[in-house]
Amino acid sequence: MPAYLHPGVYLEEIPSGAKPIEGVATSITAFVGPAARGPVGEPVLIHSLQDYESTYGEILDRSDVMGFAATAFYQNGGRDAYICRVAEASTTAAAFVDLDGEATTDVLQVQASSTGKWGNDLFFRIIKPSTTDLAFTLEVGRMRTVGGVLTFRAIETYQGLNLDARSPSYALNTVNRQSLLVRLLSRGTLAGGAFNSPANDVFRKGIDAITGTQVVLAINLDGLGIKVVKINKPNLPGISATADAQALAAAIEAAVRAITPTTAPYNGFNAEWDDTNQRFLFKSSKSATASVAVSSTGQGGALAMLLKMDAASSPSWDGLVPKQVSSPAVSLSQGVAEAPLDADYSNAFDGPLKKIRDISVVVLPGEAATPGNVRVKAAVVHCEEMRNRVVILDPPPGQELTSAGVVQDLNLTTSTYATLYYPRVKVSNPFYDADVDDPSAATVLVAPSAFAAGMWSRSDGRRGVWKSPAGVETGLLGVAGLEYQVGDGDQDQLNPLGINCLRAMPTYGPVIWGARTLATNADPEWRYISVRRTAIMIEQSVYNGIQWAVFESNDHRLWASLRANIGSFMDGLFRAGAFQGEKASDAYFVRCGLGDTMTQGDVDRGQVIAIVGFAPLKPAEFVIVRIQQKVQQ
Repeated sequence: MPAYLHPGVYLEEIPSGAKPIEGVATSITAFVGPAARGPVGEPVLIHSLQDYESTYGEILDRSDVMGFAATAFYQNGGRDAYICRVAEASTTAAAFVDLDGEATTDVLQVQASSTGKWGNDLFFRIIKPSTTDLAFTLEVGRMRTVGGVLTFRAIETYQGLNLDARSPSYALNTVNRQSLLVRLLSRGTLAGGAFNSPANDVFRKGIDAITGTQVVLAINLDGLGIKVVKINKPNLPGISATADAQALAAAIEAAVRAITPTTAPYNGFNAEWDDTNQRFLFKSSKSATASVAVSSTGQGGALAMLLKMDAASSPSWDGLVPKQVSSPAVSLSQGVAEAPLDADYSNAFDGPLKKIRDISVVVLPGEAATPGNVRVKAAVVHCEEMRNRVVILDPPPGQELTSAGVVQDLNLTTSTYATLYYPRVKVSNPFYDADVDDPSAATVLVAPSAFAAGMWSRSDGRRGVWKSPAGVETGLLGVAGLEYQVGDGDQDQLNPLGINCLRAMPTYGPVIWGARTLATNADPEWRYISVRRTAIMIEQSVYNGIQWAVFESNDHRLWASLRANIGSFMDGLFRAGAFQGEKASDAYFVRCGLGDTMTQGDVDRGQVIAIVGFAPLKPAEFVIVRIQQKVQQ
């Protein structure tokens, strides 16, 4: 309480105790499996198919299960998703090539932005005005046949790049920040060093390459900004290499000191030739280790290649520009990403995916619910442990589920956090060539889990998580057919076992015609997907919404506040149609109090116990219409 020490009016703000609970997202999906490209073992949140293609690329070939799954998900209403690419960590490598410079070897390494064979299809070109120019253009693309001729097609182009780490056009910063295809790694020593050939020869080549009468130099001392100076084309004495170097250093020093003859650091700038180590030393008047950058423009490029900096002064890029490579383009190579092992899936579920609490659906592209599949088992165990997400499983490819016996042979889980859809879906093959390929290759079989996950997201947005994602409203998009046709007799066998069927219904096309979990018989209370997911939504929303109560005083005021806040949240769901019952008292209850949900012993142990109950909506699976003929009277 504040102290009232003098007469007056005091204003105080008193908390109302109302702390609204917000409903959590219910359809954020995690896709876990192999992908053509992208980060490995690191879930990345994406919001659209365009986002997916930017990071993981377009569908690479018929075996790109992740690409087809992402396409199916977003075509059918999917929104947010985490993509977790898995691959065998020990053999994963990104495609690359080392690139020589004009004055040395291995200046740069051009590397694919992520591991995998996809990078072996990348090509690049380096274009420069001349061999002595320090700026260059990088083009990255692919070789494609145009008019019967194999031609380089640029996808990304970066102009005006250089290897000056302090320049806004520094190649490593510019490309690595913007490119979706490649990364640049420094391979050369971007610092002062000895010349690789006798100084006199190097100087002569550089000076002779200058056609004008003046050389324009840009110098930046101590980060104060670029100053442009001009020196006459050096007239080297030619007596010795040392004399030539000293004359060049003296010309540069005089030009820089003339910028502001009475003001530091220019008036004390020092340029000298280190004959022992065969290099130039540039020093600011403020410090022997101050930042000194010297570059050039135009014809000065040849001269700037001579100005290797002292390593103690600052890193230099002079002379380490890459060679021009324009025709033919250079191909990256040695990219590899082997198929993931069981341990790679386990590491994903036990590591990064466990730390992301807002995931509510898990899909395993490329994995089927077959006996002994430890990857599927790891996903189910993960969902059971987290208790806030459901895994959608896929049937084995090429196996028709014709009877209960066939399903029992699959040895499916009976977890309430797992569901399975059948059969697989046919989609158009984007790589089909009618003139070359067999007609059977016109379609590709895709697992139904991604279609279901997208439809869950669409249904949640339109009707709410309590609406079963099935029925004539769930017309599937992007479907060219189903692997097997499911009839009434087939579904008579499959529905009681919790197998949700995709069926081609007259006038409606392919739809989802099932809404059960795999706990249909083992735990009938959680038989329906909508009931399980509604419970998860309520649990997670309340969990997030009452964190404020931790460390509050455990008395009747806290209990009343919990009843009010949780009750307000449940009443909002009731009004939205999430529960059974005509009245709120029939639909839900919230209890929290001493002698009701807690004993004095619970309070003494610091425990607050609230009990929330609700009457879930269950789908009308069997709509029975009884017709009776009225007898005429």
